[in-house]
Amino acid sequence: NRKTPNARFIVLDPNGEYARAFAQDDDSIRTRLFKVRPEEEENQLQVPLWFWNSAEWISFMQASTRAQRPLLQKALRLRRNKRPPGEAINTEYDIKVYLQGAYSRLKQQVTENAPFLSTKDGRYWGFLELLVSIHSSLGTLIIKSEKHTEKLTLLIEKIAELKDKKCKNERNYNKPFNYGDVDEVIKIIKELLGDMEGDKLPSTLRGEDTPVAFSSQDLLVDLEFLATNSGNRQWFDSLLSRIQTVLTDTRMEPITGDTGDIHLDKWLTDYIGGNQAQNGSLTIIDLSLVPSEIIHIVTAVIARMIFEALQRYRNLNKEHKTLPTVLVMEEAHTFVKRYKVDAENQDAASVCCQVFERIAREGRKFGLGLVLSSQRPSELSPTVLSQCNTFLLHRISNDRDQDLVHRFVPDNLKGLLRELPSLPSQNAILLGWASELPVLIRMNDLPKAQQPQSDDPDFWDVWTGIDKKGKTVERSVDWKLIADDWQQIATTKENDNNQEN
Repeated sequence: NRKTPNARFIVLDPNGEYARAFAQDDDSIRTRLFKVRPEEEENQLQVPLWFWNSAEWISFMQASTRAQRPLLQKALRLRRNKRPPGEAINTEYDIKVYLQGAYSRLKQQVTENAPFLSTKDGRYWGFLELLVSIHSSLGTLIIKSEKHTEKLTLLIEKIAELKDKKCKNERNYNKPFNYGDVDEVIKIIKELLGDMEGDKLPSTLRGEDTPVAFSSQDLLVDLEFLATNSGNRQWFDSLLSRIQTVLTDTRMEPITGDTGDIHLDKWLTDYIGGNQAQNGSLTIIDLSLVPSEIIHIVTAVIARMIFEALQRYRNLNKEHKTLPTVLVMEEAHTFVKRYKVDAENQDAASVCCQVFERIAREGRKFGLGLVLSSQRPSELSPTVLSQCNTFLLHRISNDRDQDLVHRFVPDNLKGLLRELPSLPSQNAILLGWASELPVLIRMNDLPKAQQPQSDDPDFWDVWTGIDKKGKTVERSVDWKLIADDWQQIATTKENDNNQEN
């Protein structure tokens, strides 16, 4: 008897075709529409940079594996751990955060790898590299520290002593650390944390993928500092330049910017749906005006956030119940396109496809269904296709696509698929779990006002000026209006309104 069902459908619409398709006079289907340049009763599409996880940052920024990637991950970890916005990196807080992480890593290293008896398996090398890393980082952080400098200096000197002892000459490389030396370093760090009240920080620091809000400009400041103090600043200039470009791009700012009042819980309520779907069962995300440079990353982030939110819903539910939700991806061949698995650096398109592959493999157990619409099924990821259980096949004329579709049905039913190249509009073949046998079906007619904005171009009618019913067809064009919109130049009417206000 519910007027609004407790259902959640999220449509990713790359061409802006479906904004009007679900309009109802009786308000039986409430729709939330998000787009780049919203009009009245529409919402601004927002996917801020602090939503992005490290893999998405790395792929979009093309961070190199050896130098840039670890630096970017370190800066993200620092920002995720609640440093006050705008505060410089040289603070007591940063030292506490770093010491706590160093203490945890040292204890873990001792537990897992002790005793350090041999170099054959490389065990103590990791410990040595960890000490060298701690020594370098503390030497940088202590520069402007106003408190606890005595114990920090003692710790730095002790690690330097161990490091020098170990690296004095090549013959000493094969000797393990003494337990007393290791314990002394751990003891000094523990005392420091007690003096600095570092034990009051969260027992487990947030990772670089935790969606905690931070200022993008503050992240850039952190990266600048870490790069400058790395001793190899020139290796990071290209990364810093790319990030600066993203932060200053006016096309991207409305979507990826963090200036608005964005909270994770409200974003989930708006984009997935509120409790009992009180704000409606349908979300349409219009991606048509998203800049091409970020279209794959924005799509990947939205899909991943939905998936991980439903994961956590199930895990936090005492009975491990799911929240059934359906994600619909239009033009799927653009976003779920097969990629080279062995590529060292995955680009944004590959990361986007990997998100949908994960949803296809694991989404069902968390209540997330996936509907893909594509005109080129042969270009889709094989992983995703292998997880699809129902197919609705419209007219297909490409040979490669036809060959792929023929694999979905038994040999004795392939005769039905011979009709695919000549199927009329609105007709399709349904096969898979939704139907015991393949069956030819016809789509329902929709009122003109609710049809998606995807009509075929009426070339002949416009060229001749007369449609099939003999009516005059006019198709005027004002390129000045289009140019002004393209160049973001306000019209005369808008200027007059601004002056009046």
